[in-house]
Amino acid sequence: MKQIYRSLKKHAQTSIPWVYGIIDKNKVFAKYLISGCTAAATDLGLLFIFTDLAGLWYVFSAAIAFAAAFFVSFFLQKFWTFRDNSRDKMRSQMAVYLSVGLINLGVNSYGLYLLVEYLSLWYLLAQIIMGIGIAVYSFLIYKFFIFSKINTGDAKTGNGKILIATGIFPPDIGGPATMLGAMVNSLIERGFRVKIITYISQKSKVKSQKSDVEITKINRGKYITYFFQMFRLARWTDVIYVTDTYSVGYFAYLIKRITGKKYVVRFAGDSAWETAVAKGWTGDYILDFQQRKYDDKIEKFKNKRRKILVNADRIIAVSNFMAGIARAIGVEESKIQTIYNSVDFIKNDSFDAGAVENIKKQYGNNNKIMMTACRLTPWKGVAGIIKIMPKLDNVNFLVLGDGQEMENLKKLASELGVENRVYFLGKIKQAEMINYFKAADLFILNTNYEGLSHTILEAMSAGAPVLTTNAGGNPEVIENNKDGLLVNFNNEQELLEAAIKILNNKEFADNLVVNAKTKLHKFNWSNTVESTAKLLKEI
Repeated sequence: MKQIYRSLKKHAQTSIPWVYGIIDKNKVFAKYLISGCTAAATDLGLLFIFTDLAGLWYVFSAAIAFAAAFFVSFFLQKFWTFRDNSRDKMRSQMAVYLSVGLINLGVNSYGLYLLVEYLSLWYLLAQIIMGIGIAVYSFLIYKFFIFSKINTGDAKTGNGKILIATGIFPPDIGGPATMLGAMVNSLIERGFRVKIITYISQKSKVKSQKSDVEITKINRGKYITYFFQMFRLARWTDVIYVTDTYSVGYFAYLIKRITGKKYVVRFAGDSAWETAVAKGWTGDYILDFQQRKYDDKIEKFKNKRRKILVNADRIIAVSNFMAGIARAIGVEESKIQTIYNSVDFIKNDSFDAGAVENIKKQYGNNNKIMMTACRLTPWKGVAGIIKIMPKLDNVNFLVLGDGQEMENLKKLASELGVENRVYFLGKIKQAEMINYFKAADLFILNTNYEGLSHTILEAMSAGAPVLTTNAGGNPEVIENNKDGLLVNFNNEQELLEAAIKILNNKEFADNLVVNAKTKLHKFNWSNTVESTAKLLKEI
């Protein structure tokens, strides 16, 4: 085949220069045509042999001939046309190629039948017409889908090209979205080229510190659109950086199976466990959840998550606790690296002193302010905090956040007679959160599970004394009685005593705040970015 191509190329170069120019500029397409003609010759030759010489029905003959031509086409297109010499992904390529081939077989047979029976065309002419049509869309699939080459970067790309695939991104509110926005700017400063795909609404450009960053925004729920757009962008990138395990992570897994593209997962939470608990399928603790067997609906979620994580090239765990969860799921130790969250990229001097005073007046009303900020899910334990409110005199409780438990929590506050001292404020913009932390006499998070809480770090940075649980990654942030107080999840007596200790002892509370400020040096934004950038460069 190489000799034929070289011979045609040499002849064109000497005899018809303008033809050579076209071939030289379109080498892949020229090879595709030659490979396609070879496969077509195989197809037509076998079709003639089986139909005219063997006497088989032309539709049956077409099926046999098409199958034989399929294998000829695959090996020519893979190893010669698109110069994909990889062996590690050949089986998955063959599977996808076979799927395309089977679809083509159906289209070809049905189209051949229509052209022969209804338009009365000669069967060989009908086959040629169908072959041309199939060849056009097959080229696009082969080039951009099956045999898409892995981008290995070059000198012009600096440290490389990164596609960040996420479900949230500014202007979405919350610490994770804000941190991701800051991470983009920091990676660009370090020589990376970055593109983002996220679930929001539309495609736009946002201004970063160094350049325009392309953000592809997909309406939530349009998973197929997200996948194809992510696949398109994956051809550009060196590494896919995934921040959502399930829908986004699964797409990265599929793209790797098809193209060999590498991906990294930022592992901040166990989506399988969260889904099972949120839907009321289980009440088991997250560590027990990893070991126990459940019914098919839960195991389906667990297996999908395991497949995504185990096949990732690296896992960024946001805490040692989450690194342990990754190991329990089955990820190799060598793939896991703990990189802590940090919040010092947020400028705490940007708070509004007037807004802080207004919060104190509006919600304090001469009472002390205790606040929490979280998704209102069962494992966040807001109900446990409301239950201690009747025993906390001269204290008002602010609940920042939204979620499935909202109505149940309002009902509980009413039943306990504290509805006038519990304020449900819903989602608060990230830029305004600092004002609430500054206004709070106590930040409390009664959680049963936490990867590494952005909110706790923000509270510490803003100067709010912290009371939380010894669950998940919290003990990696808070040392009990030094940086804050740790209690057992939903232990009402411990929650009550710890809240009183902070609210009624200003000197103790102030010492916690001072120590927390020192502790935050461990959760340094520079370390977060440098560790992430180093990991991406290694891949």
